[in-house]
Amino acid sequence: MTKEEILNALRNVKYPPYSKDIVSFGMVKYVKVEGNKAEIRIFTGGNEKLAEQISRESAEVLKKTFPDGEFNIGLLAEDPNKTIPSAPTPKKETLAGVKIKVAVSSGKGGVGKSTIAVNLARAFAEIFSKDGEAKVGLMDCDIHGPSASILFGKKVFPTVTPDEKIVPPEMNGIKVMSMGMLVDDEQPLLWRGPMVTSAIKQFAEDMVWGELDAMVIDLPPGTGDAVLSVVQLIPLDGALIVTTANNLAATTAARGAMVFQKSNVEIFGLVENMAYFQMPDGTKEYIFGEGFADGAASLLNTDVVARIPLDKTLHTDEPSEASREIFRSLAKLIIEKTTKF
Repeated sequence: MTKEEILNALRNVKYPPYSKDIVSFGMVKYVKVEGNKAEIRIFTGGNEKLAEQISRESAEVLKKTFPDGEFNIGLLAEDPNKTIPSAPTPKKETLAGVKIKVAVSSGKGGVGKSTIAVNLARAFAEIFSKDGEAKVGLMDCDIHGPSASILFGKKVFPTVTPDEKIVPPEMNGIKVMSMGMLVDDEQPLLWRGPMVTSAIKQFAEDMVWGELDAMVIDLPPGTGDAVLSVVQLIPLDGALIVTTANNLAATTAARGAMVFQKSNVEIFGLVENMAYFQMPDGTKEYIFGEGFADGAASLLNTDVVARIPLDKTLHTDEPSEASREIFRSLAKLIIEKTTKF
């Protein structure tokens, strides 16, 4: 009986509601074998129901595979690899004039992350921006695929101060900065790692954002250079993870979110986009299925904090009142979590 044989056996234990196993998910954190005895530690995120099922199924699989084996299976509520001691710590003075800094992230593209970011910024603006003064910012850090200008429906160029500081333009009561404002729409953005980091550093440190109550930081999908740069440069208050109601999106969302856990950034929760279609009779049609976002949230030991319906008005300047209310509730939840007001 070897460590590899035990891991192969545990590949038969699925992480509900997914078809993927606990080994592929990276939930098996420790295996030590001595003769016919083995110690195993499995990270379950503190979900008692999930922990009970995984513990039972793991014990059954191991006993069936190794009838003479003795197994000590321990369940971990906290990921032992959660923090990275060597990771750079963001400087406290970066965006010091911004009270709430929330990142919007996703494990893969195509889940509507930027749409969520823009509409969350609009919700914050409804709460904070008064008397024509913008008190909310949106930093579009998707360097390779900027979309803020498209979603706002107009392209406004930033201005520059005499000391060569960039001033983000205001759109719909929100201060917005995006790489799409600096380059032609037809120009491909073929940027490598150091250039991406440099651009984000300039967005965060060399721009005149002023005093803001909230800033939404729209990240590119995945865990590439831009995401790592934001985590290392900006002292985030927390992150929202966007997924859709399907297995692949939820699986990659959970995996991608671990960059925040490893960097000690609080995950405010999961947002399930395109969760359902609102029928004329008031019922909800779950076109893509149900349950996958809840499974990803359990793995991350967090909650699904919003379910956004399929709503074409979210791509316009006038979203439906029903969707606006969902985003207002989400914004208020974030405000409560940060306890800064």
